[in-house]
Amino acid sequence: MKSFYLTLITLFCLLGFGVNATAGSFSIMTEEYPPFNYSENGQLTGLSYDVMVELLKRVGHPNNIKVLPWSRSYQLIQAKDNRILFSMTRTDQREPLFKWVGPIATNKWVFFAKKGSRIKINSLDDARKMKKIGTYKDDAAELFLKENGFTNIDSVIDDSVNVKKLLAGRVDLWIVGHLQGLHKARTAVGESSVLEKVFDVKDTQLYIAFSRSTPDTVIAAWQAALDGIKKDGTYDTILKKYM
Repeated sequence: MKSFYLTLITLFCLLGFGVNATAGSFSIMTEEYPPFNYSENGQLTGLSYDVMVELLKRVGHPNNIKVLPWSRSYQLIQAKDNRILFSMTRTDQREPLFKWVGPIATNKWVFFAKKGSRIKINSLDDARKMKKIGTYKDDAAELFLKENGFTNIDSVIDDSVNVKKLLAGRVDLWIVGHLQGLHKARTAVGESSVLEKVFDVKDTQLYIAFSRSTPDTVIAAWQAALDGIKKDGTYDTILKKYM
């Protein structure tokens, strides 16, 4: 009987009868995380952003997305109700901290070295032997390294700084999403050829994270709307823009 009522409420949300219960109730946060969500010519864009805009239309929620530093938004969503943060890597460590809708994109973590450095990395053990690895504060890739016993982490609050630190020899490696690293290098120094990928660390998936207090019925409604975006071909159309 409980599952019947849950399904019924979810259907009401999808059909628009329960939309007012969620409309305007979330403060939505994102960050500069190209090519998934980022600013270009003063406007937000990116694969995840475009998916999110379409999703907001389908659930009847206003587009009140704000760009905040990752560390700040990551703390806010854990401390406050009615918050959304995207794009977030879903990990075992984060699993109990949030409610989840997704996935909205796939992201491959890699180690970049400076082009011509002759650094060879064949395993995580090899990376542990490096003097310093540039990371992004509170990012899932940084947490992954910490969980795996890395102590040679050099953390920054602006990930683009890692490009210049890598080129200046202040860090030996930089862990970052492959596409993000290339984009950030082009933005920071004008070209991505200054980087050399030396190791594929992990394939991950990006999600929309909700405050833990969010009702399951709301999560079910948002997930169903996202599933609809994928089923009717809208997601593939968005994806092609960034391939």
